[in-house]
This record gives sequence, structure tokens and C-alpha cells, in this order.
Amino acid sequence: MDQPVEIELAGGEVWRPTDEGRPSGRAMSLRDGLVYSRNTITAQLMQQVGPPRVARLAQAMGVRDSKLDAVPSLALGTSPVTLKEMVASYATIANAGEYIAPTMVTRIEDRDGKVLQEFQPARAERALPAATTQTLLDVMRDVIDRGTGASIRSRFGIRADVAGKTGTTQDNADGWFILMHPELVAGAWVGFNDSRVTLRSDYWGQGAHSALPIVGDFYQRSLRSRIIDGRARFAEQEESGAFSALATHVRGWFMRLFGGTQAPQAPAARPAPRRPALPSPEADVAPQPPAPMANAQDASDASGMALDRGEVLIATPEPASTPVPAPAQSSDTAAPTRPAPPAALPNQPHPHRQQPCQTLPTPG
Repeated sequence: MDQPVEIELAGGEVWRPTDEGRPSGRAMSLRDGLVYSRNTITAQLMQQVGPPRVARLAQAMGVRDSKLDAVPSLALGTSPVTLKEMVASYATIANAGEYIAPTMVTRIEDRDGKVLQEFQPARAERALPAATTQTLLDVMRDVIDRGTGASIRSRFGIRADVAGKTGTTQDNADGWFILMHPELVAGAWVGFNDSRVTLRSDYWGQGAHSALPIVGDFYQRSLRSRIIDGRARFAEQEESGAFSALATHVRGWFMRLFGGTQAPQAPAARPAPRRPALPSPEADVAPQPPAPMANAQDASDASGMALDRGEVLIATPEPASTPVPAPAQSSDTAAPTRPAPPAALPNQPHPHRQQPCQTLPTPG
């Protein structure tokens, strides 16, 4: 339920998380709460699950160096973490729930190209069930398709199978954005080393306006240069184990015992997560075409006037009158020319677009 939330803390204090807009008072699914970054929904989930469990899960997924305070406001980013930890945690989601410690150096070569040392990736650790990870991944697709990260599609023209999340810590101290692709996970953090210095405005304090343009530009260039495959999709993995095998055996025994000669039926397959329709490889990174002006050209041709967007031409019948002969025109008089329809304006850069910059994450 999208409603005001009050959580009593130790010592008698009351924590009241808020959003940019007022609560609607209507029922809201957890999916929509994550898609539209509703703090009140996240706070209620934290209240039901409990801060200690959230902190343990975050550590299992990749927050291994920073200390997390097990308090309700942890859901809104009151414990500082590094960009490396955040990207590693989202890589766990992209990797079907398995955490792999980041490897900063894969090999060392001399000036002649001879490999002096090569480093293998760390062993994978299971942090989340595969089915849970697929559901979470599908929810984060909606963040990009219709939520706070929608400018990845509309502004940067990325059509690949991607999922991500915007983030804004309280008091607009930090802006975050992480984007997941089957072959690459990248993120950006915008803020200051001193948390007392904030981004001031609610606009620039949002990760969708400060951090997302950096990641969007990076992915756009990566797709155009074919560093990553725009046709790649996240793999679907079915969980298997001793319990599923035992359940199948018991189900078959039950059918043989009580179902007569009827052959046991295989269990229904779990429905696959929604997949976005992917275009041809040439359209992996394509700018959005401007919306056509419906019937504008027809109206211009009929009236001899160029109509603006939204204008409607209404034909009014003339009153009956005595016809008046038209005056004769000399041959050297130029006929009035029809004004040309307005030309489409080129795509203008966003007036507040932030140039990519390199920032250092807040020390853990």
C-alpha cells in the first residue's frame, strides 16, 4: 500500500521515509514500488523482512568490505558502500544468483606480449536461488522499460536485453545507477567524499539525472563498437537438486498407486519471465524517431497553410451569395506560393545533460 510509513526506532525516535510526491493511498505491488523507486514501499518491505536479514543478504551478494548498520533506513542507503561493491552485487543478479569476486588484473604481459602471469577468476558462491534471481531480474527490466531508468531506451536508444536500478541516498547525498547486460555490468556513482556536501536539488540528487547519463553513454558506445553483443539475452536456468528429484519420484509413485494405468504427467513448466522483443542487430543502438504529425500534411495541402502540432482545420460552409467575377491578372503577376510545412527540428542535446566524469566512490 502506497501510504505514509512510521517506524519506531530504538530510543523512542520515529523514522518517516518520504518520496518526491505524496502517497497515493492506493494498493501498489512490490514490482511497481521498485520500478518507480517508492521509498514507502521499500521501507515496508524492510520492516517485514528485518534489517539483519537484509544486511546478511547484501554481504552475501557482494558488499564484503563496507560495514552495514542493521537499521530500517538501510533500505534508503544510510550505510556508505563503494561502487565496486555495488557493481559486484548486481553482477550476482546477472550471474543467476552466484557471486564471483571481481578480478582487477586478469594477466600480466611484458612489452613483447609474453604472458608473465595469468590470474583465474574466483570460485562462484551461491547467494540467491536461481528462480528468485530471475524474478528480480525481470522486475529490473521494468525499471528500464517503464520506470525511473526509462531514458536508457528513450534517450540513448539502447534496445538490448538490459535491466537496472536507479538510486538516491537520503538528503540527495549520492546518485547511483547500475545497468546489467548478459555480458557486462557497469555502474556510476555521483557524489562527494564528505557526505555533508550534497547535490542540493531534488533533480540532480536523483540517480536518473546524475549517474544514469554516464552509464547510458558508456553502454551506447560499447554496443556501437560491438564490444558487447546487442542480441545477447539473460539465460534462464531451472533449479535442480536432490529435493526436486525426490519430488518427481514421489509424484510418479503416487500416480502409479492411485492413478491406475494412467501415465504420470510431467510437472508444468514454470512460466518464463517476460522478454522484450529485440530488433535486428543494426538497430541495437538507434535514436528514437520523432512522433509523426497525424494528418498535418493532409490539412496543409487542403488549406494552403502549415498547421502546428495539435491544430485542427475545420471547414465552414460559406453563405450563399451572388457570384462575383474574379479580376483579371496580368501574366507577370506571380501566383501565391503555398507555405512549406515546418521542417523537423534536429534532436537537440538535453540542456542539463551532464558530461561523463570520473569520480571516486565513498570510502567504506
